[in-house]
Amino acid sequence: INHNRVESLGMAIIVEEEKRRTNWFSLILVISLAGMLVALIYYLFFAPTPLIEKVISQNMQSLKELSGIKLNAESLVNNPKFQILKQYINPIEGGTTGKSDLFVK
Repeated sequence: INHNRVESLGMAIIVEEEKRRTNWFSLILVISLAGMLVALIYYLFFAPTPLIEKVISQNMQSLKELSGIKLNAESLVNNPKFQILKQYINPIEGGTTGKSDLFVK
């Protein structure tokens, strides 16, 4: 065996350590998803009640009061203020539309 040849083969093999390449897209994606999850949990369970819910709850109380009012249609129609109203538009009359018997040709 030729020693020069063995030495040249030994020198031709270069062992490099593999460099770990960081996949920045995956890293940013995982961090942003974790951030969104933390924000979601905070706003669902720990955040104070928003102002809109406070305002809506007050309006709901007045809606409950309004829903308790009972209207009597007869007293409304017999009211003199209602009777002096004038009708400025002729009422629309419903006519017959389409065929009377759909199966006749």
